Amino acid sequence: MSINYKIVVATPLSKEKFEAESKIFISLERLKINCEVEVIYNNKTELTKVYNSFINQENKDKKLVFAHDDLLIEDLFFFEKLEDAFTMYDIVGLAGSKSCNLSSPAPAWHLMCERNQLVGEVSHSSGNTFWTTVFGPTPSRALILDGLFLAVKVDKLLETNTKFDEDFGFHHYDITFCLIANKNKLKMGVYPIKVTHYGLGNSMLSEEWKESSEKFLKKYKND
Repeated sequence: MSINYKIVVATPLSKEKFEAESKIFISLERLKINCEVEVIYNNKTELTKVYNSFINQENKDKKLVFAHDDLLIEDLFFFEKLEDAFTMYDIVGLAGSKSCNLSSPAPAWHLMCERNQLVGEVSHSSGNTFWTTVFGPTPSRALILDGLFLAVKVDKLLETNTKFDEDFGFHHYDITFCLIANKNKLKMGVYPIKVTHYGLGNSMLSEEWKESSEKFLKKYKND
């Protein structure tokens, strides 16, 4: 079953640092027994271009899992849950929203909707503190998914010509991808897969995020 999966991780870390420091390396060592694993080390290429390079005929019979390098996948039933999720959805995430206000001045998926539109859950860690953020019910249909984890059916993406928007790089790639997928009538949803995210998601404080936000609003606000 799981042999048809390929996990893709793009990391700025070298191979040595990745194996010593990355949380997902621990997961991949366990999961690679049952699936293919592709790690792009020392990555400086935009995520949209990296991810699009895997949406091709070579992988048409596979399901790709795009995951951040600071994500620890802890679920012992990882593949079984994904198989169940894929009976309902073409694209699977862990957290997201059921609506998206494109007029929102702060284009982050959790700020572009009412609180009751959030779905999914993700555990987090900072230092020695662990907690779980319950955004909303899961499993659930979603319009937008958080890019820390995106699992996709390659054949459905190819069939509908759905790819990541390469006008964006390390920010807003997930929102734009989901907007394109929704236009192409692909089904998206969240599923309760146990993970812990070791990133605090504070990229919104960076100048790069602000510049990307302006670009996003200009391109998608009136779309």
